[in-house]
Amino acid sequence: MTRRVRVVVSAVLATGLFATSSFAQTLPAMHDVRLLVPGPSAGWQEPRAQELAPTLLSLALPGMGQHALGQNRKWIYGAIEVAGWVAFFERRGAGGEYRDRYRDFAWTEGRLQVGGRIDGDFDYYETLSKWGQSGAFDTDSGLAGVQPEMDATTYNGSIWTLASQIFIPGGGPVPETDPAYQSALAYYTQRAYGTAFLWDWSAVPGGREELGALIEASDDRFRQATSALGIVIANHLVSAVDAYLSSRGQGVAARLRVVPNPLAVGPAWSAVLTVPVGR
Repeated sequence: MTRRVRVVVSAVLATGLFATSSFAQTLPAMHDVRLLVPGPSAGWQEPRAQELAPTLLSLALPGMGQHALGQNRKWIYGAIEVAGWVAFFERRGAGGEYRDRYRDFAWTEGRLQVGGRIDGDFDYYETLSKWGQSGAFDTDSGLAGVQPEMDATTYNGSIWTLASQIFIPGGGPVPETDPAYQSALAYYTQRAYGTAFLWDWSAVPGGREELGALIEASDDRFRQATSALGIVIANHLVSAVDAYLSSRGQGVAARLRVVPNPLAVGPAWSAVLTVPVGR
């Protein structure tokens, strides 16, 4: 009597990942590949050198352990490895291209170009896609210190409103020398965007939506690159397990499948190695 043990490594793949030709050609071929993988003996034995060597080879480079054991399925693991890396670099490159596009679009269409261009971090561009105006950082540069933006419909103004609610009882007004005001001002200057990062979408209808779409396109491709890397890692692990079991005894029917993962959000797939073992 035997029972079936499954070795499963999952990686979420967005739909765009399967649009790459390497994966489109590889995955159907490996969707249901039957392997001859040995079942371990009933009693546990310490791994021997001849068992560990193929395992470590496949862990380092999928298919190498199978090559050492004279198994033709080395080509399956090798093909998955190549396709995974091709998809990873292609998707990561595409994500970088979209990132450049949304930074350029924000600079030319929405940002107030004061001085040389300085690109912000990801959160900065997310904020640009959600707020129509930054407001001023210092509303009166002729006065000493920072005069915070008071218009709560702008991003910087909303930061000052929040700072006032946190630090100034009743929201003020209080003298600028009051410690509560100084605490609110410190909160504002740390979180509001300075002069080099201000923006205004008033003259560009739909600009925020277009920026958001470019950001999402970039995010999608970076996520797909991460998913491709997950498939590469899965391939290493499955190949190593296969090589280890193959080095321990006689071959029995087993299956390597790529199956949908219903627990993931969006399209997702799992690499599943099913191996019958003794009771």
